[in-house]
Amino acid sequence: MPPTIRSDVTVQHVDDEILVLDLKSEHIHQLNATAAWILTQCNGENSVESITSDFAEYFSLDPETAAGDVATAIEQLSQIKVIELD
Repeated sequence: MPPTIRSDVTVQHVDDEILVLDLKSEHIHQLNATAAWILTQCNGENSVESITSDFAEYFSLDPETAAGDVATAIEQLSQIKVIELD
């Protein structure tokens, strides 16, 4: 299943960053512009591969760098339970 933002978190855009309010865990997460861009792509329709490809194009990165950045961000977003992967 493609990554999906949990339905019970609130996402608030502030300039080029995002604040994520997780009422369940009572945590607020502040994401930088890169992580914010990746999170916005986690809509349940985009695969990690397509996010990586679009990320490389958007930020003018080579495929290996983009893959590493996206994998790290997806892992971290999953660890703080902001997105669901299955």
